[in-house]
Amino acid sequence: MRIKRSRLETYHLRKRITGKDKEGSTYEEWGAAVSFSGESWPASGKVQAQQYGERLAYIRNLRIDGKYTMETNEKGMVSYDFGEGRKFRESDGICLYVPGEHDPDYKIISIKPYRPLKLEVERI
Repeated sequence: MRIKRSRLETYHLRKRITGKDKEGSTYEEWGAAVSFSGESWPASGKVQAQQYGERLAYIRNLRIDGKYTMETNEKGMVSYDFGEGRKFRESDGICLYVPGEHDPDYKIISIKPYRPLKLEVERI
């Protein structure tokens, strides 16, 4: 399935970086913004309604066209690399309605390895 050019918009991916402070509690920061183009629409349908329940209003689907490779790191985390710094992983941030300089307003909760790649993102 191809994506219509009229539906494409530019979004920003921000890598999630976790760290520990002096007291031992964890915190998360966001890496530099990398722009990409994709198509976004609200979550709907019977399957997503059963899966997310009341959270459905805060979930959006995102489709990204292009060739990618799947990579697994030493911890077993899977990432989808489109090249040019566009590497998508679960829990990374997406700036849908805010500029790339701000903290992301959505977080990747699910990645479906179809052609094109399909993401489910939830409002933070």
